[in-house]
Amino acid sequence: MTLPPPDLDLLERWLRGWSLARGLPLPRHQHGGLLVEVGRPDQLRRHLFVDAGAALQQCAATIDAPRVFIKATVLPAQLRAALPARWQIESVRHLMGRDGPMACAPIPPGYTAAVAREHGASVVRLLDDAGQVAASGAVVIDGATAIFDNIDTAAAHRRRGLGRALMGALDALARQAGVSERLLVATDAGRALYLQLGWQVLAPYATAVLKDAPFGRLAGASLRWRQH
Repeated sequence: MTLPPPDLDLLERWLRGWSLARGLPLPRHQHGGLLVEVGRPDQLRRHLFVDAGAALQQCAATIDAPRVFIKATVLPAQLRAALPARWQIESVRHLMGRDGPMACAPIPPGYTAAVAREHGASVVRLLDDAGQVAASGAVVIDGATAIFDNIDTAAAHRRRGLGRALMGALDALARQAGVSERLLVATDAGRALYLQLGWQVLAPYATAVLKDAPFGRLAGASLRWRQH
């Protein structure tokens, strides 16, 4: 079954899960896209759009503060063409979806699973014999959607089947909740695994970040400060 391309409603379902997993305010509609007030030193807020059209460009024109992220389900080259040079374009990721449960994969010998509730997510950690975290991930059940997030396997434990086992353990929680829609955003490395597990790429997921405020505006702010 081929899943439809993303629209703003789908992006909102994804972003709600991302926010719930981190204990952040839920997204709200703004500038024709979505906004989450992250409020952290490395990320003040993030905006999410379906495309890199006029709404995204108008939003970018209002932003002066550094560490503000703009994301869109477009290729990085499209986002680069839509924004002034002061915006830095990061590596592309992939918005992926799946309709229905995955096949379970056993946890490899020498590892055990621990499940905890953190913020709005269920977090699964696969521990080695020493009790150290070898792999971890989270799933948020929000309405009829399961949002998978923060999937990671420690470098020393890769290529041992932990990724499949972790996804199976997370998917079991989604299956128990009776949801059908599954969403995640993947790196290139994760994308390969998820394709093998029956997920589909819905769209590229490109990111731009304003690392520093424009020099002229910083200088103007400094001058006004000295004048007062």
